[in-house]
Amino acid sequence: MTRRDFLQQSSALASATALAGCVHPPAHSPAPTVPALPFYDRVPTLSPIRAREDRLFKITVCTRPFRAEGPRIEAERVGDKLVVHNYGHGGSGWSLSWGSGTLAVDLALAGRDPSTTEVAVVGCGALGLTSAIVAQRAGARSVTIYARDRPSETRSFRATGSWTPDSRIALTRAAAPGFAAQWEQMARTSWHYYQSFLGLPGEPVEFTERYVLSDPHPTAAEQKIRDDDPIGFAYYMDRIRDLNPRFEDLPAGSHPFPTRWARRRSDLMFNITAYAHQLTEDFQLNGGRIVHREFHAPSEFAQLPEPVILHSTGYAARELFTDQSLTPVRGQIAWLIPQPEVNYGLLFDNLNILGRRDGIVVQLSAQGEVSGWNDATETVDHEEAVAGVRQLQALYARMAEARRG
Repeated sequence: MTRRDFLQQSSALASATALAGCVHPPAHSPAPTVPALPFYDRVPTLSPIRAREDRLFKITVCTRPFRAEGPRIEAERVGDKLVVHNYGHGGSGWSLSWGSGTLAVDLALAGRDPSTTEVAVVGCGALGLTSAIVAQRAGARSVTIYARDRPSETRSFRATGSWTPDSRIALTRAAAPGFAAQWEQMARTSWHYYQSFLGLPGEPVEFTERYVLSDPHPTAAEQKIRDDDPIGFAYYMDRIRDLNPRFEDLPAGSHPFPTRWARRRSDLMFNITAYAHQLTEDFQLNGGRIVHREFHAPSEFAQLPEPVILHSTGYAARELFTDQSLTPVRGQIAWLIPQPEVNYGLLFDNLNILGRRDGIVVQLSAQGEVSGWNDATETVDHEEAVAGVRQLQALYARMAEARRG
């Protein structure tokens, strides 16, 4: 990137700070020396996000279904029905859905002739939709989804949309000895499935650039998050390090960010509106049906005509199956009006920004990874949403100050 390009980019980003006050960057030592980027790997001009409170068009709250031992993927008999549970994925539901669904379907069809087996799926979120399609691909005679909510009304629809396969997936001290290997299997299977959605109309799945900004060294900052984690979440991403591109440190002057450190990586992202629509359409085109039905007790499963049931109701399983192992983890997202030119994400301090086709995610986490722990309330906190937008404005103000300095 030339000096002219850098100044133009910084100027464009600074134009988004009109509503922000004059925020001076903290004093710190000069930026570290990082080798210059080759010409083919330069940071492109980043379009600024129009970070204004009046551009907030919705605020959503999601209850993540966390289980300390990891997702429940196991079979049990309920009357004369074989019920295979597939829920409790914390913040990793979309990311692990294909691998988890494959394990559940394998359990459901073990010892059966798929061509003569009718399968019911209870739940129409990330796990329900993908499990239903996996059952179809496995050759099930018929697959019917029974759900209280359509896909766009489920909690899954309110997710961030990032590839985060180990987000709140288990506790290190509680996970079974073989869970890490099972997690890796689910993650690799899901990664493989997602490749078939790249490049489809509407971009249901795509790779976008993510920038991680920090004043302390990013490795030290990440380690501090883990060391300060009072819950003890498990981290498994090192097991699939070969899948994701590596983070690269960006040299000073090659990017518009005011922090001492800036890192970049290409990451998988789900444009959930288009993706859920694609999954629903695929399921129905292959003969699947979605039937509106609400269940209040497991005994009601006996009324279904199908002998095999894949149970994927997420956090609702806590009440339906009185499963107290499920811990709610609240998460709120403020949505700015989409800007097609904003196709990148930012992670700075406790602020997560992600440009999606269906909106720009603004997620503020006041307490890091423990934010929302054991909180099942889904009441919108408007002040939290506004605070996230203002923090983004302040970041742009720092960019303007850095340019003037």
